[in-house]
Amino acid sequence: SDVYKRQVLTCKNTDKICIFTNKGQMHLLKVLDLPFGKFRDKGTPIDNLSNYNSSEENFVYITNLGAICNHKLIFGTKMAMLKIVDGSEFDVAKRTTAATKLTDGDEVLLVHPVAGNETIVMQSERDFFLRIAVDSIPEKKKGAVGVRGMRLADGDALTAIHLLGEGESVQTEVKGKSVMLNRLHVAGRDTKGTKK
Repeated sequence: SDVYKRQVLTCKNTDKICIFTNKGQMHLLKVLDLPFGKFRDKGTPIDNLSNYNSSEENFVYITNLGAICNHKLIFGTKMAMLKIVDGSEFDVAKRTTAATKLTDGDEVLLVHPVAGNETIVMQSERDFFLRIAVDSIPEKKKGAVGVRGMRLADGDALTAIHLLGEGESVQTEVKGKSVMLNRLHVAGRDTKGTKK
């Protein structure tokens, strides 16, 4: 993907590429193991270069290890479980490691570095929205499930988690109507949110 190409271009040849998936896994790939090719070449499927399996899991976030080692990462799931993890926890030797713990039926929607001054907006299948401050999410170990970010009704689940930088203007569409996420009130964690 284009994202993959951009991230690889910023890597040192001694670095590793981190592939975070919706199944809660992180696959590591040494930059030195990437085959050389011409700019217009199709390239080699990541399935052939790492333990990533495109038939069973999807990319959530791809970056180089050097870019996250000194940062905090936010994790968010479909069941609205949230946590912050120190990026140094992902400096491991294994080619595949559990990046987070998931409960049955849950999957990762968001993995991203954070500074702590951002907000996130959780959007549910039933069009409920909840905006909370990132600094209200506790730091946990990568093996932890995390804390509940939004109180979901029975049968509801998150479809997206949007990360908003300070002063950033972001909008999404719900049933043909535009919703400005940065104009949503910043509420408390583990509340129901508002219907749109």
